[in-house]
Amino acid sequence: MLACGIGLFVGLAGVGLLELIALITNASYHGKPSTHHAVPGYGTLGMWGILVPVVGGLLVGCIARFGSPAVRGHGIPEAMQGVMVNQSRIPLRVALLKPLASAISIGTGGPFGAEGPVIATGGAIGSLFGQWIPSSTVERKILLASGAAAGMTVAFGTPVAGLLLCIELLLFEFRSRSMIPVALATAAAMVVRACFGEAYPMLPLEVTDAPGGALALSSVWVGGVCGLVAVGITHALHGIEHLFEKLPVHWMWWPALGGLAVGVLGWIDPRTLGPGYPNLQALLDGRMAFAAVVTLLVFKLLSWSICLGSGTSGGTVAPVMTIGGAVGGLVVMALHHVGGFADVPVGIGALVGMVAVFAGVSRAFLTSVAFGLEATHATAAAGPLLVGCAVAVLVSKVCMHESMMTEKLARSGVKVPMDYEPDLLHGLSVSEAMLPNPKTVPPDMTVSALASKISGNDPVWGSVRLFPIVNDAVELLGIISRADVLAAVNEAPESTVLEAGVSSPVTVHPQTTLSDAADRMILHSVGRLPVVDEAEPPRLCGLLTRRGVLQARQHRLDAERRGGG
Repeated sequence: MLACGIGLFVGLAGVGLLELIALITNASYHGKPSTHHAVPGYGTLGMWGILVPVVGGLLVGCIARFGSPAVRGHGIPEAMQGVMVNQSRIPLRVALLKPLASAISIGTGGPFGAEGPVIATGGAIGSLFGQWIPSSTVERKILLASGAAAGMTVAFGTPVAGLLLCIELLLFEFRSRSMIPVALATAAAMVVRACFGEAYPMLPLEVTDAPGGALALSSVWVGGVCGLVAVGITHALHGIEHLFEKLPVHWMWWPALGGLAVGVLGWIDPRTLGPGYPNLQALLDGRMAFAAVVTLLVFKLLSWSICLGSGTSGGTVAPVMTIGGAVGGLVVMALHHVGGFADVPVGIGALVGMVAVFAGVSRAFLTSVAFGLEATHATAAAGPLLVGCAVAVLVSKVCMHESMMTEKLARSGVKVPMDYEPDLLHGLSVSEAMLPNPKTVPPDMTVSALASKISGNDPVWGSVRLFPIVNDAVELLGIISRADVLAAVNEAPESTVLEAGVSSPVTVHPQTTLSDAADRMILHSVGRLPVVDEAEPPRLCGLLTRRGVLQARQHRLDAERRGGG
């Protein structure tokens, strides 16, 4: 129920943020106080409109300087940082100022989509709920992810992609404890979106032809080129960030400089201003000429990378997808001049390019495929989307160690898990790691006798750290450690090992997973566990040690690397 409440609240907040962006856009470029969705342009202000993004950058810089520097950035990495570094705690000040700064940045012509700020706002709302009620770090993480997923859902109408985004970039786990709340939050946000009449699907695309060999091969080309583009724009963005860091002015002024670049480039090509969702639809419709696509690609890339590199507040998804859509469309247009590819639709190439570049910069493979399907309802494009995204992620991983989303975290020393596999210890049992015939002692043996064996010339006895105490029927009566023996031999050398040892030790069964056994070792602060069967009284089967656990894990890893089972 809490997840549903967060989804509803985030849905309302997301719609409110979209309305605020529209209000600022209308006021800044068209001189009217309206929340009707409008496109930034210079029709009313003329060349003076170049200064609108500059003013927006100044306001964002002031908010960051005197409010909170955390409002800078493009949303998703900041949400990841909240999970990885700050125990999913996002301050109230950031939750309030981030959407305001983003609305100003986008509304004054910033070349960003609203989805990044909406995702960040949703994550902040989920985090605040987790801080206001008694909750653990894991529970706060789930609530933060629920809010972030709801934010993506209300922005794009893609609930499954929102769920997968949180799994791949925030939760780093496939567990029902986290997926169910996130799914409920996205469903609630989808209801809010529908109530406000937002377009669904957001980017409709009709695919009538069945996928064929030419389409599959063209998807490979698009995916490969988009993977290289993803690497290139990631390095370009970080390079521009480094250039701004070298400027001899306070970082508060950087967004204004970035805004100046946006204004000038927008004067040359107004399509680069604002989120540019109409550009995405035009690319999907395949109704842009080659020169128009090239112009959009070049100027959108320059405008977005310079503005975001200046440290302003914005988003990544929409501009990256615009760049990818342009690249995908251009690749297919070029393939039309190659025999056998003349019938490949430019719109499909643009769709594959959109999600392939995002997959390359984020490594969120499943999210990208799901987004392409949900945002367009072009189910026939599932095959090309899978191929294009897979190739793009492969190229990205080969050419770039970190993704655009994790680079900043990696530079600060935070390791972000990007591969998801169950703990190997979950798939191994105690019987695979235990020592089957450990050294045992009878209950009537004296401590002095055992001490003599330990200190004798037999290296086997001298290396043992824990002795199970068993009777003739091999029933476990207790344990005695080497430390217990050495302590008791001075105080009561003629006492029995059963008297000096532990009569009710912590045990495990052979079928217990090594994961559970390791947890038991940690819980009880022991390094060795007797292994017993389920009989009553229990009979000794073996001895599990920390070394045995680690060796079993290493053997499984070696087997997997060799291709074994």
